[in-house]
Amino acid sequence: MLLGGGIQVNLRGVSSINANAQPLYVVDGVILSNEAVSGGMGNITEQSGGGNDPAQDNMVNRVADLNPNDIANIEVLKGASASAIYGSRASNGVIIITTKKGQAGESQINISQKVGFFDLSNTIGSRTFETESDAVSAFGPVAAQHFEPGKTFDNEQAIADRNDISYESTFSLSGGNDETQYFVSALVKDDKGIIANTGYNKQSFRANLNQKISSKLDLDFTSNLVHSVASRGLTNNDNTGTSFWMVFPKTPNFFDLSKQNGSYPDNPFISSNPLQTAAFLTNDEDVWRFVSSAKLTYNILNTNTSNLQLVGDFGVDRFQQRNEIFSPPSLQYEPNDGLPGTLIRGNASNLNINSSFNLIHSYEPNSGSFMATTSIGGQYQNRDLQVERTTSQDLIAGQRKSDAATVISVFENRKKVVDLGLYIQEELQLLDERMLVTLGARADQSSNAGDINKFFFYPKGSVSYRFADLVPGVVDELKLRSAIGYSGNQPLYGQKFTPLSGYQNIEGNAGLTVGGIAGDSDIEPERQREIEAGFDAVLLNDRVDLEFTVYQQNITNLLLERELSPSQGFQTQFFNGGELQVRGIEVGLTAVPVSNENMSWQVRTNFYSNRSEIIDLPVPGFQAGGFGASLGMFRIEEGKSATEIWANEEGELSQLGNANPDFQVSLMNDLSWKQFNLYFLWDWQQGSDIINLTKLLYDLAQNSTDWQTAGQQRLAEFGYNTSPYIEDATFLKLRELSLSYNMKPDFLTKIWSRLRYINFSITGRDLLTFTEYSGLDPEVSNFGNQQIGRNVDVAPFPPSRSYWFSVELGL
Repeated sequence: MLLGGGIQVNLRGVSSINANAQPLYVVDGVILSNEAVSGGMGNITEQSGGGNDPAQDNMVNRVADLNPNDIANIEVLKGASASAIYGSRASNGVIIITTKKGQAGESQINISQKVGFFDLSNTIGSRTFETESDAVSAFGPVAAQHFEPGKTFDNEQAIADRNDISYESTFSLSGGNDETQYFVSALVKDDKGIIANTGYNKQSFRANLNQKISSKLDLDFTSNLVHSVASRGLTNNDNTGTSFWMVFPKTPNFFDLSKQNGSYPDNPFISSNPLQTAAFLTNDEDVWRFVSSAKLTYNILNTNTSNLQLVGDFGVDRFQQRNEIFSPPSLQYEPNDGLPGTLIRGNASNLNINSSFNLIHSYEPNSGSFMATTSIGGQYQNRDLQVERTTSQDLIAGQRKSDAATVISVFENRKKVVDLGLYIQEELQLLDERMLVTLGARADQSSNAGDINKFFFYPKGSVSYRFADLVPGVVDELKLRSAIGYSGNQPLYGQKFTPLSGYQNIEGNAGLTVGGIAGDSDIEPERQREIEAGFDAVLLNDRVDLEFTVYQQNITNLLLERELSPSQGFQTQFFNGGELQVRGIEVGLTAVPVSNENMSWQVRTNFYSNRSEIIDLPVPGFQAGGFGASLGMFRIEEGKSATEIWANEEGELSQLGNANPDFQVSLMNDLSWKQFNLYFLWDWQQGSDIINLTKLLYDLAQNSTDWQTAGQQRLAEFGYNTSPYIEDATFLKLRELSLSYNMKPDFLTKIWSRLRYINFSITGRDLLTFTEYSGLDPEVSNFGNQQIGRNVDVAPFPPSRSYWFSVELGL
């Protein structure tokens, strides 16, 4: 587990092929930037055959900057009928986060201290050689100089053996009166990674204010300042023999890579020592971030039957990211390219500004026969991302300075997007509040679209009806619901432009050339239509809640890439076309088997399953991720699933797997007995396939644990039959287990009358994993968080479990 790596969220399966894969995050009205900016490690690893592929660079998405302790509520808008209000950026769903506010009354102080550590939870292992001749056969004559029968070293354990103490300290103060409420919080966090020079350090400060300015005017203000440093090490794919788990397969376990006589030995089998690399290479990402929002609510009209409000809000999200990667010339692999010593420094700045103005009118006649709420408004957003990076090689005397390098290259990129949205919505509560009808529409403009003046229209509608006391004591309430809605997914920045390159040299002069991808001046957002239906039931005297939903998404106007004839001077062009369909089912069940004075027991389980199909594809089938037919790839074909894995089988390109799970189930248990509480969360994924190329690396080196029984056969068929390297990713994980004790209130008052609570807890996370997958972790993605092509295992960061002891105090 890469600490500080952010989260990857997929709400209802794949919703695009080439567009953005992340849901939209809205925090206290601020549309949060979730940009993942590469640090440039590809300039060392050359993971794309000599180029830098940011998708393989372990990028951190910026949602990791949030302090979970500040969150009061999370609302997930999965269906288009709900997310349509956010228009052309909402087809992956919307996650609305509301942070904590103060309450009128006596001030309250909450303090918590957590102390714990992380521990390596899995290794791959390697072949144990019985004879010198076997070792020489696999690793060449040099093996004879180091082989000793029965003597082995666990180099995987040696590199990930750190169990340093981690901690998290939090503080919050809240309170106020009828006019002013405030909430202030602070966090200091230091997570130590299991590998040297890895970990995550964060400090966060928040101040929220709710102020009643007058009888008609209210102000809600939030602000959050965050500083974090993520130290990420060196994992994932590479082509230079540098990444830790790319080197281990080529190093036999009879050679000890650990420090000897004060220094690390040179690896005689491949020009890289991962333990030395981990000890001296630094890969740090330093981020300062400020997020703030202000909302003014003006009560224009307030009568017995009507209420009219004008709501205006303004939000700003600004982060500054500084990356520094230092690979000193003393590392064994550094002289491999003839330029010993590498320093990569990057600076990225992002500014998101959004504002909106809304008129909200509610009307309820004195008879109370219905209630109508009408909303109309507009939203403006400006997103500006600038990235600069300098790579310096051949560092004189190993100096950590760019001007001490003999070879320097520069990269710069800028993206600026301006969006405008207008919306109207009507909500009706009818029939004694048993029926709810919602109708709405949004129109969007975006500078990412080919025509910046064109509005794209996203309507929605939903209806629900609630039956009360159908079968008293059995079915207490039943709500039937259905909805339809449209949302979008914007083109990626620059797809409407034809790129120009200034790297070319023409007869000794600097030349400006046209790139191989043609822009499309007519490019438009993808369009998603979703229909859903379901019911919510309250059963057995309010002890059981059941939720059931089925849905179908049809995504048209897909962003695709087509080949062009050579006579046009371009290789490919992005355009709109084709259709993707996703069908799914969601079931949630919450039960309270016991609830009395001494004991409370709540159980919740969720079931998810979806399937995708390419309904229409106006271009020939194409590769959408992975490394090709012999290594496994993701391929888009009409009439097929969008997440299918294709590879060679008996010399023919065939469909051999699917990255999409058959289903996923979570089980949460929360049991309280007197002052004790037991909580656990299990997560079960059935199905999903992974292209396990780490296994192939071990086979190629004749170093896999089962080489003599199965590895030789796998390698003999490699290129002709790839199926042995496509594995089932089914797993059952214990995500969290916690036991806590709350001291009795009457005992606390004897100690100090101000004490509200003292809680002690012991928590373990990711404690158990049951799987037949042979890699480090069945939850793996060499290519980061993207729509298609995630399930590829190439030398990932190893998984870890963590243990925590916590004390929480309330005053």
